[in-house]
Amino acid sequence: MDQQENKLSAFDGTVIKVWAVSLGIVIALSWKLWFPGFANFPRVPLIGVLDGSILIALHYVAAIGLVVSLAAIGFGLSNLQRWSGATAFAFGILFLCNQHCLQPWAWQGFIIAVLLACLPMMESKKWIARVLISIYLYSAIGKFDYQFVHSLGQEFLNTVLDWFGSADTVSQQLKSKLVLLFPIGELLIAIGLMIPQTRKPAAWLAIALHLMLIGILSPLGLGHRWPVVIWNAMSILFVIWLFLNSKETGRAQGRATLVAQAGMLFAIIVLAGPLLRPVQLWDHWLAWGLYSPSNSRVEISISDTARGRISEGLLKYLPDEDGSFGSSRFAIDRWSLDELGVPIYPQARFQKSAAIEWIRSNELGRHATVIELSSSHPATGERQETRVDLK
Repeated sequence: MDQQENKLSAFDGTVIKVWAVSLGIVIALSWKLWFPGFANFPRVPLIGVLDGSILIALHYVAAIGLVVSLAAIGFGLSNLQRWSGATAFAFGILFLCNQHCLQPWAWQGFIIAVLLACLPMMESKKWIARVLISIYLYSAIGKFDYQFVHSLGQEFLNTVLDWFGSADTVSQQLKSKLVLLFPIGELLIAIGLMIPQTRKPAAWLAIALHLMLIGILSPLGLGHRWPVVIWNAMSILFVIWLFLNSKETGRAQGRATLVAQAGMLFAIIVLAGPLLRPVQLWDHWLAWGLYSPSNSRVEISISDTARGRISEGLLKYLPDEDGSFGSSRFAIDRWSLDELGVPIYPQARFQKSAAIEWIRSNELGRHATVIELSSSHPATGERQETRVDLK
């Protein structure tokens, strides 16, 4: 541990403190997700083997442990490795207790905490830099997609064009091409950061990208939730820390310990895991499918005759529709944003379990229809639909 602390420069220490404080702020903004019992949104454990009351107690203990460990790092208490290990352990328990906790910024925070706990500072920075590069790379790949180009990508582009008063003057055909500048930019950043000769220009391009995203997602643009804005701001600091301020310090001396080897193995799994996403063995967000709406999901329809069974506070997520089938679509994604302050976990597995739990608790089984939609085809946007048997 002394060896780790001796290699912690003043700037390293400042970045790590800011990182911990930023995580604490984001958790505070979405506190109902981390402390169960204050929200009605269904919780979906990753491994449902524990009794409900035991699971809630474990969730609370892990949440309190996470807050304490982040506060310890933020206040600069000694033994960074130990507090980072406590942070990683708390995050891991929370992920098991509720898959919804696997927000992208939380997943990245877990990864960084594991690396800080297992590796000396010099080595952990190298692996954190590789993880950051992989985020740009996989995020770019996920946006070369029909759904992004024709939906969220258009919203991003129109927001930028609105700043210059050009949204109505650009043709739709040209917009469909301009949207591709977003993933092309991320791809250039990832490639540039891998090459020493282009690392600094790529870092400045990354900073420009995050500044643009902050503008798009902030109240100046689409008005998304503050956690994603804070995450982009933190990403700017990481880019400065890892690629603009980083100094070559050579290789660590001596043989890597078993803990260090485990940390590097974990990092390799994190870097390679997103390659398994096309075969449904790695989740959308864990594969850094950011701002790309191609994920699998569910659609919930509730019969209009069953409105009386739904609490008044949730009726706003069941708007009247002009359909002739006498049913309305329940906006479970909006419920997640309003109730918990975070986007719904973009995976049909999670959304199906949450939908079934809510339908059963409100005795809506005979009045509800749940359709599971597969991930969309990247070239056509088409999805496979499967009706879920609610019996």
